[in-house]
Order: sequence, then C-alpha cells, then structure tokens
Amino acid sequence: MMRHVGLLGLGKMGSALALNLLARGHQVSVWNRSPEPTGPLVERGATHERSIKALVEAVDAVIISMWGDDAAREVTLGQIIPEAGAKSEFLAAPVLGSVDLAREGTLTILAGGRRPAFERARPLLDELGRTVTYTGSVRASGYLKLANNIIIGVVAETLSELIADCERGGVDRRLAVESLTSAFGRIAGSKTEQLLDRDSEPRFSLNALLKDLLLARDAAQSVQVVMPILECVLPRIQAAAASGLGERDYIALALQPESVGDRVS
Repeated sequence: MMRHVGLLGLGKMGSALALNLLARGHQVSVWNRSPEPTGPLVERGATHERSIKALVEAVDAVIISMWGDDAAREVTLGQIIPEAGAKSEFLAAPVLGSVDLAREGTLTILAGGRRPAFERARPLLDELGRTVTYTGSVRASGYLKLANNIIIGVVAETLSELIADCERGGVDRRLAVESLTSAFGRIAGSKTEQLLDRDSEPRFSLNALLKDLLLARDAAQSVQVVMPILECVLPRIQAAAASGLGERDYIALALQPESVGDRVS
C-alpha cells in the first residue's frame, strides 16, 4: 500500500530519498528552508508544501534529513511533533551509505525508538534501505552510526599510509590497492565469532602481530614514509603484550578494551 510521505530537508540525501520514493509510486510532499531544491522534485511529481505545518497535516509519515543535530532537533521537537499531536511517534534512523544508495533504496538503516513504532515504520524503511536494523534506543542508533563512520575515517587514513608505503617499496599500485582493500573485509569478517564469543584462543598471537608491526615500522622508515596510525597503535600493542596478552590472539585487544586501556595509561 502506497503512503503519502513528507520529506523535510532537501540536501543531497533528502532529495535522493524523495526521488526513490517517487520512483516507487509514493505520493511525496516536500519542504525546505530555501525553495530552490524543491523544483526538480516537483517536476518529478512531488508536492511543495508551503509550511512545515501544511506538510505534517498532509502526510502519513515524515522523514527529516537535515545537516546537524541542532537543526534536526529544533525542527523535530519544536515544530513537527507539536503539529502532529500526541499520537505521533518518533524514530531516529541514521543511515550508512552514499547518495546513490539512497536513490536506489539500498542504504543501511539503524533505527532506534519504541519497538511498536519501528514495526509500523518497517515497510517504509524497507523501501529506503537494503539492510534495516533495530538498535533499541534512539541513543544506541546514534552511537552505532558514529562508530561506523569512525571506521571510515580510520580505514581511509590507514589506506593512505599503506598504499604510500607499498608504492615506495616497489609494489604495483593496483596490486597494493586490491590486496589491502580485500584485507579489511577479510580480517574483520574472520573475527566476528571470536568477538561475539569473547574467544581469545590464539590463531595469530599478539606477539606475532607485534613482531610484524615493528618490522613494518622499520620498512616504512627505510623508504621515508610517515605512518601516524602505526605509531599510534604500536604503544598500545606493546603495553598489552607486556601485560600478559602476548600469547593470546590479537583480537584480545578488542575483547578487553577497558582493562587494556588501563594498563596502557
């Protein structure tokens, strides 16, 4: 059953979500602080509402896509919920993925809030994302989104350092890129069960990892490549190994973050 959906905030992501819903046959109403982004969507069949109040009154569900928590909070708490009345329900649903994925409806969605509200919104969320996960609380959805994006930053910086190191060492760039990008997925995926089971039986010991990281630092220095991520990680691994974790699997670092952190400090 098609629903009348309101989109509030028409930046790149909000506009892409609107295009996806229009393509799926939904009736879509839109509102934006500046009217310019509404034009292309109106041409595709959307209705430009004159105010947030008019949008809320017209639709079955409202999707807010705004840059920054302060703006989103101001609009949600200050205008949308009061206009919708006491029966309105709210989900925080941060997404992982690009504008292209939003247009295709293949985002990863991390939805937090009351479970009944999530179940009612699930059909709509399924049209916006390929993977829809219920996180429990609103707070949990935010923390999980930010944690995922920290990975993006760490991976980008790490790849920058490693590709430079490999190229300086004479490795073909294509070979380096393909090997390293493959390694991220392979390594993370291989440790899922150990992380869930808190299993640190050694497959690849922390001492063995430390040996190779020290060799890697020497190799990088020999070709004059600066590797801040490696220099940041090494002291933590050295301290963990010295504290008695050296013969455990290296994933022990992730299984005991607080105790290892205390030892390092």
